[in-house]
Amino acid sequence: MNIRQITYRCRFLFLFLFLLIFIILMAGCEQAEKTEIQPESKQEDQTSEESVSPVEDKKDSIVPIKPIAGEFQGANGWLSDEIIVYTVNAGTKSNVYVYNLFTGEQNLLFESSAPIATVTISPSGKYVLIRSSPGTYENILTVVKGNGEVLMNESLSSFDLAVEWNPYNEESLLVSSFTEDWDFTSYHMDIEAGSLQEIKIREPFAQWAKNGQLLFLGWDSENPSLFAPLIMQSINRDNEKEVMDNIFQFDAAKNRVMTITVQSDKSEQAVYTFMDNNFRKLSSFTVPHLTRFSDWLVPYYDWAEGNFITFQPLYSAESDMYAGDFQLIVFESETGIKEVLMEGMENTPISCSPNGKACLAGFYLEELIMLNSKEKVPLLENKEL
Repeated sequence: MNIRQITYRCRFLFLFLFLLIFIILMAGCEQAEKTEIQPESKQEDQTSEESVSPVEDKKDSIVPIKPIAGEFQGANGWLSDEIIVYTVNAGTKSNVYVYNLFTGEQNLLFESSAPIATVTISPSGKYVLIRSSPGTYENILTVVKGNGEVLMNESLSSFDLAVEWNPYNEESLLVSSFTEDWDFTSYHMDIEAGSLQEIKIREPFAQWAKNGQLLFLGWDSENPSLFAPLIMQSINRDNEKEVMDNIFQFDAAKNRVMTITVQSDKSEQAVYTFMDNNFRKLSSFTVPHLTRFSDWLVPYYDWAEGNFITFQPLYSAESDMYAGDFQLIVFESETGIKEVLMEGMENTPISCSPNGKACLAGFYLEELIMLNSKEKVPLLENKEL
């Protein structure tokens, strides 16, 4: 073997050893990098697990309200996807509580020395309006925040009241005060300004449209009818404008308007039409109608994230003679998709969580319906459904 061959072989061995050492070092570095990344991956998994909403769990995770000192007057609605508000009467006093359905944590929100007639929660749960009645014709309106801080106290002499929150500006409310003869006076309550000012509007049961506008049905008292035009008016002045005609009933939520009409050739069906807040049609669906002595029965309903949740009968009939159950349905106003959530239901008041995963139902909102698992849970411990 000559010197040149030895030199080439040495060079080859040197290069081979260098490449071998380089590969080992790179493998070690890659393994080290993988070892450092693993905890991040585990943390992502944990975060993903923690982000699952408790409302999507089974009913075993619900913590019913334990026995309370006093009489359960009823649940009042939702502050968030997990926290509800309910009222208890204890002798001549009434207490309003906030309650976490998944932890059982409870806090006193408001204590009243007079009976509480109604509790109304703003659309996002930012405020709670509590109406207490020291006397037959005396009403005290108290606005509190979710932490119990009192923002307003106003007294109104009235037999009954109707309240409508503004979903576009929750510092703004419409309040209509009634006498025993159902004469009424309407007011604009401004929480930010701390004011309650009388306004002029010819119908008391108005609802909010965008830009401080009010919507109401313009009934003709001289020519009674089942249908009326939908009127829009500014809250600050008398400037009525007809939006559409032949409406039986309507409702307004944030960015949505719903109307109920009846076609002359299909009087056994109700047509629910959904529009955006510029009154552009998005979708519609029909349901069987239940007739009453002078009109039709509109089943209870609620809104959740732009979706419309309601009960529908199985067939058309007289409401007093109807022997069927109801279906709980959800209708996506944007897409027009309708889904039956549960069968064999009773038509009762309903209040759904903001994310639409659960609903309080019953004449006292005393049961919880888990819409994903299709299960009912009593709100009160040891309370049979």
